[in-house]
Amino acid sequence: MKIVKFIFTALALLWLLITILTMLPIAILLLTTRFISKKHYIEWILFLFALICSLGIYPICFIYAAIKWKGFLGYLRKISLSIDISGNMIGGALLNDNFIMESSTNKFGAVQETISDNLGENERDKTLSILGKRFTNLLGVIDFDHAQKSIIED
Repeated sequence: MKIVKFIFTALALLWLLITILTMLPIAILLLTTRFISKKHYIEWILFLFALICSLGIYPICFIYAAIKWKGFLGYLRKISLSIDISGNMIGGALLNDNFIMESSTNKFGAVQETISDNLGENERDKTLSILGKRFTNLLGVIDFDHAQKSIIED
């Protein structure tokens, strides 16, 4: 197992080096925005660094966890939850426009909330659009009453 650990650590460090080398020209290209707003420049650099880094690091870490196997099913559950929360943040505007009525007070895009939680709250409040109801029913096929069970009171 020590050799596997060494190989995956080396792969992760190699990807980090590739990310840094990729970011240098991007940082230089975005340098003009620094003169407009230092805050915007830093936010773009951090976002792009995280995006590029995650493209390589995530698969390496996932494969390593699968090889170790101990606690892997719990790991999958945590990853699913993380993806759900990220999807809520990233897709908030699109989900708000398509899955709920304008009168809804439970908007998508809130930090630390899942899509399922928002769907459940909107289902309870009867503010789901037709598309939102269909999506909630689809989730119900996979896990009966999923949206309702996912509600976490704020």
